[in-house]
Amino acid sequence: MPSKNSTPLPFPAFTVALLAVLWALVAAACGGPIPPDDPFHLGEAKDALGRGNHWFQRGCAAEANRFFELGLEQARLADDVPLIIKALNAKGATLMSQNKLNEAAIALQQALDLSLAQEQNPELDSVLGNLGLLALKAKRPADAKDLWERAVTEALSKSRSPILYYCNLARLALAGGDQAEVAKYTAQALAEAELPNAPESAVADAYNLAALKALADGNDQQAETYLDQALALDRKNENQVGIAQDLETLAGIQSKTDRPLLAAASLDRAFYLWTALNDKPAQTRVLAALQALSKATGHPKTVQPYRDVQRKPSLFDPINRLCP
Repeated sequence: MPSKNSTPLPFPAFTVALLAVLWALVAAACGGPIPPDDPFHLGEAKDALGRGNHWFQRGCAAEANRFFELGLEQARLADDVPLIIKALNAKGATLMSQNKLNEAAIALQQALDLSLAQEQNPELDSVLGNLGLLALKAKRPADAKDLWERAVTEALSKSRSPILYYCNLARLALAGGDQAEVAKYTAQALAEAELPNAPESAVADAYNLAALKALADGNDQQAETYLDQALALDRKNENQVGIAQDLETLAGIQSKTDRPLLAAASLDRAFYLWTALNDKPAQTRVLAALQALSKATGHPKTVQPYRDVQRKPSLFDPINRLCP
């Protein structure tokens, strides 16, 4: 839990990281067309993992997990150990997004054991990263930090980008109020963001973190510049979680710099994104911000439409409506 002197986070700290981990591991498995000389089961495994990623990106975790299970079965039939690990890792990440923590732990432990048993430790940093997320969800922040630090070391040893884990570590420090650690990890994330192999979702998160730090330092203009960069990347990739985070932070800057109409518009868009993503704590938080802004400035004029949606989420449920 944050200390009394910590800075409360204006958004769920690690949801974007989960999406980035899943995207990175599945994209690695399924990048490009299936080679024509793939044996049947190997080709089926790659196809299933690609379809699972498609459904996860659409917010349909149950359908994503169905395809990840199929991919795991086919990878086992092909006895492709790196692909088995990728499938287990993807399955664990998806189960975690559904708050099925015990099932996620089983899948991720299997992935870890298989990776450690191989000479090259395939996907080890991704598995460690997901285990860090699992530890955080289980309210064990010290374990999460240790796992992410190990993930950084592993990623660097394999010339993979550790930016995702630097972002996680920065947000963990932010939740604990350790500003020196926030500054250190944010600087490391920003340095990695300049390199060509950094995943764009994590680069956007690094820019969001840099905006928060600039805002804390009183540099509102620099904070908004970083947020513009984060929003551009998150919109490019239709990363709804990232966009919602960016909009919440942006609303804070707009409110602070006496632009209540713009702040209300940013909060409006964030509210509906969190509603679509079924993130009730974030929805409640944004509604509270809208109520405070309305009371102080008259923007928005009424918060009743937001209250209606909060009471009856089916009024705005575009993602789940489109899931199988």
